[in-house]
Amino acid sequence: MKPPSDDLNNIVQSMEDFRKGGWLVALLGGAGVIARMLLTDRNSPISVWIRKTIAGSIIGVLAYFALWGQPIDGIYKAVIFSVSGAIAPEVFEMILNKFRKKIDNA
Repeated sequence: MKPPSDDLNNIVQSMEDFRKGGWLVALLGGAGVIARMLLTDRNSPISVWIRKTIAGSIIGVLAYFALWGQPIDGIYKAVIFSVSGAIAPEVFEMILNKFRKKIDNA
């Protein structure tokens, strides 16, 4: 079993790496959403674009911390970040719809 100080050091190191350049994954996640929305034929208000881009950015950051320190080539990580960001809005909507159904049925 690792001492707690090792876990704390890993957390601090991951945050330092995020500050140095990991924040780019937020851009990759958001860019994945924007690219997908540009390819659709639907017209959406700017608020939808902003909301979905933020969702993609959040998921990109979560994916960064999930994959931090894993022995995966950088190009594969970049693809995972952008794809996870691109599908993030639908995942969020699915989760919200499930919660809304539970609340309506309660």
